[in-house]
Amino acid sequence: MANNNLSVKVTAPSTATTPDGIEFDTSARHWTLSRDITISLRWIDEFLNEPAKTGALSTLIHYARTYSPATTCMMSGLLHTLLCSVLLRDEKASLITPYMLMNYRGTLNSTTEHYLGSLRSFLMCWVELGHFGIEPEVVPLLNGWRLRGNTKGLAVRITCPKKGALSDLEFAGFQQRLLKAFETGDITLDHFVLVTLFMATGRRPCQLADIKALDFIETRSCDGLSEFVLKVPRRKQRGGRWRAEFKAIALTPEIGMAVRELIVENEATFLALWPGFTTPVTKQLPLFVAWQSVLKMKHVALDSLLLSIEGEAFHRRSRVLGIRLEQVAKSLFVLSERTGSPIRVFPLRLRRTIGTRAAREGYGALIIAELLDHSDTQSASIYTENLPEHVDPLNEAVSMQLAPLAQAFAGVLVDLEAEALRGSDIGSRIRTEGGSNAGTCGHYGFCGACAPVACYTCRHFQPWLDGEHNEVLETLRSERSRIFEATRDPVMSSVNDRTIFAVIEVIRRCEFRRTELKGASYIG
Repeated sequence: MANNNLSVKVTAPSTATTPDGIEFDTSARHWTLSRDITISLRWIDEFLNEPAKTGALSTLIHYARTYSPATTCMMSGLLHTLLCSVLLRDEKASLITPYMLMNYRGTLNSTTEHYLGSLRSFLMCWVELGHFGIEPEVVPLLNGWRLRGNTKGLAVRITCPKKGALSDLEFAGFQQRLLKAFETGDITLDHFVLVTLFMATGRRPCQLADIKALDFIETRSCDGLSEFVLKVPRRKQRGGRWRAEFKAIALTPEIGMAVRELIVENEATFLALWPGFTTPVTKQLPLFVAWQSVLKMKHVALDSLLLSIEGEAFHRRSRVLGIRLEQVAKSLFVLSERTGSPIRVFPLRLRRTIGTRAAREGYGALIIAELLDHSDTQSASIYTENLPEHVDPLNEAVSMQLAPLAQAFAGVLVDLEAEALRGSDIGSRIRTEGGSNAGTCGHYGFCGACAPVACYTCRHFQPWLDGEHNEVLETLRSERSRIFEATRDPVMSSVNDRTIFAVIEVIRRCEFRRTELKGASYIG
């Protein structure tokens, strides 16, 4: 092992290249390692003298050339935090000493001790590369410590109502509000496809940001129906280059057609700016285009523009996609039946939802790892360990309280059939299984949904004040009990829970309206 007490300056190369082929100036104090990550290294001059200064920079250069930009950024941040924690104001360190590490460990607790575990790997690499700046006693000290790892999957294990998996009612409510917002034009096609892909695939923002139009495949099956496949680039693979590995995902026809329309829309917008390009070139466009970056290239040479299209210059930043998801979710204002507050939806929470739902359906860690694009089952096993019962039988008293929060009923209550849209059309009446009237359908187009069950969660449904809603509720509850007795599967028996909440909400509104009318009559 080299004597790290010697003050020998190692000359670093002036430029280096990341695994994805991005070149950066190592002498600068800002390294742009990807479209998502630029790290600032000004703190090195503020906290370190030689030889630690050159040792730290040389080790970070090695990380930038070998590992992902996110890993390099994390190691830079951890070393910066260490120095901030142990050095006095205006103090600089020439060596990383055992005293500094012991002091830093004293500032950590059981939930943050894993920071030192991650930093240990960086410091050991520093020594193994032969760079100076670390006292020899640091190595046996680090080797002798047993450090806690990062706690994984806590939000999943405790079924956290704010960060853990969405409940079935929350997920269904969010999906319904998303569809309604797209139908009414409140959100764009771009945002609709983005949120839908997050919900359907559970992929990370960086993966969706890496998708190009050519990754979308549409084929015809033997029966003539369209089939859609999306090749999603893989990330977090050790040593993997950008868009070097893919994993194909089958899309439903509805999602596939939405993705196809977005690609067509993107191509039309791009060709309106540059009519000279052909379809093979536009297939290199990202699925989610950073149009501001495209417009900045309006006056450059076509050769430079072509290189930008083939690279990642026009791809949106991963962070932007995550922010867009949260913004859309906030605008939908879907209340949680567990907290009574609007649910917060972010990419990791949707990944947790997919894993939790798969585990509840009986899938093992291997299948869940495949669904979430993990390379091993270490993280996926979180979903299969001590799986709690997420779906309890509905309690009548509790369900009456939760019904308004679930926001399952999307229609409008009317006092009389004559007041309803299409109220004069007998064919618009919605009847119960027993033949009684429940309300009016205000939709003029064709509907193949099963009435009256599907009607209570439809925005076109107009239940009557004197409709037989209790009959529908009892039918649904009886069916729920029958399915559970036959299958002993709480997931199967809960398929109509959202409709049950919707019917309960209609009954509650009818009672309130009758009281209101009675009070008005008494005053009159």
